[in-house]
Amino acid sequence: MKWFKRLIISVLILLFFCILLYKPDGINLEGNWEAKEIVLDNKKIYPDLLATIIDFPPQIIINGWTKSITIPVERNNISASLQYVESIKGNYKIKLSSSEKSLNGTFDLIVDTLDIGPQAYIVNVKLKSNKTLIHFQRTVIIPPWKPPFPKRGQV
Repeated sequence: MKWFKRLIISVLILLFFCILLYKPDGINLEGNWEAKEIVLDNKKIYPDLLATIIDFPPQIIINGWTKSITIPVERNNISASLQYVESIKGNYKIKLSSSEKSLNGTFDLIVDTLDIGPQAYIVNVKLKSNKTLIHFQRTVIIPPWKPPFPKRGQV
């Protein structure tokens, strides 16, 4: 019975260190993004004439649980499932599959980060293939680190 307890404790300690030291490879694009440019099959969808009048860009939504991307196109939402393909020397690729013909295939993923302040960044992402371009961005503000409030009896 002692060996069983030791085995369980050893496995739990090993599992704890694996979780502690695990660093995922790749890029996480999950969340809501602001569309900058949408070109499908060499046809410019956004920005259009209405976008010059109204300064309210459409939202591109990337869902990490279902691994899907939702792109607004002319009052409709086109959904595509995405799969991250292995990176080769820092060049990331994403494979999309959708009912929309122009969203099927492998896309180059170009990520550019712009520093706009001490703790603020603009992250630009482009999904690019031969005839299709999806450009979106998001502003990321990292709050400053605050030390925990001292408890009574601490120095």
